[in-house]
Amino acid sequence: MVSEVFASQACRVRPVAEPVPATLDGLPAGEIFSHLVRMTDGSRHDQPKLALERALAAIPTSEVEARTRHAATRAVPTSLDPAALNTWVFDTPIAVVSNLLGFSADEQLAIVDWTRQFVACLSPLSTPEQLSTASVAAAQLRSRMHSLLDSIDPDSDNLISSVQDQAASVGWVDNASIVANLIGLLSQTYEATAGLIGNAIVALARRPTLLGEVRVLTDGWEQLVHETSRYDSPVQNTRRFVVKPTTIGGVDLAPGAVVLLVLAAANRDSHQNPDLERFRLERPDRCVFSFSRGGHACPGEALARTIAATALSALFDAQCPTARWQGWPGPISRRRMAICPFSTTSTP
Repeated sequence: MVSEVFASQACRVRPVAEPVPATLDGLPAGEIFSHLVRMTDGSRHDQPKLALERALAAIPTSEVEARTRHAATRAVPTSLDPAALNTWVFDTPIAVVSNLLGFSADEQLAIVDWTRQFVACLSPLSTPEQLSTASVAAAQLRSRMHSLLDSIDPDSDNLISSVQDQAASVGWVDNASIVANLIGLLSQTYEATAGLIGNAIVALARRPTLLGEVRVLTDGWEQLVHETSRYDSPVQNTRRFVVKPTTIGGVDLAPGAVVLLVLAAANRDSHQNPDLERFRLERPDRCVFSFSRGGHACPGEALARTIAATALSALFDAQCPTARWQGWPGPISRRRMAICPFSTTSTP
């Protein structure tokens, strides 16, 4: 059923009458939102999506691993203080992506802060204060990204140059759209990749033997992250908006209908993943819906999993922490992680 909705041309990512959430309309954050590939369909989606896919696929995995290990190791908390570990979980992925884009190390703190503030406006529960702060942050990110885009050496070897090249090759010439989607890479990294890292720590904390199993396998950290994305999805649900009459799963849907897709439940469909309640590192033919499917499949899935796996490896190599968690639900993300240390003999 979820796959059918993802494949349906009658189901769009935004309501026709509200391409931008009303709370963001007219704000700098709303302008960015209006261009995001993941929030558009049709021609405004296809060229940017292709350019981003090609640019992200061209990054060597070894390069991502090296930059992630450097960023993760440099910032590994010296103690298992919950606030410090929580900061590391969120900041490390952003540090990697901002570095790949071409921002200097001196700029990363500001990029992290602005991204954190911008992401806060994407929830329907955002307060007026958060919306105001997010607008300032959005304007700062947009200005800085435009400057970087304008000053980039065409022969430089970084992600922003690659996106620029791929954009030209597919005819994506709208600089405002390019900048918005580069900011989108940061915002999606901040929540989804951080959630993936945090949920993997939870998986290790709940299963005393899992760390040993991970370390036995050559690709153990990659398998851990991939199974975490299935078992404990960092994004629990998404929506699709029906724009023309259609029938899905035997149900007739009229224009204006809203379909809630519970990705976490789809990940545990026994027809897709037998032995669904078991956390299996070496799961054959693993089927994961957490990064969407079809035309809106996340172009950064491989990048996110590589960053998460490498960051976790660096963290556990540095101090082999164990953790337990408490969290609170968000409207889309599984949780904003709050990670607390506990002894290896504890059972959460």
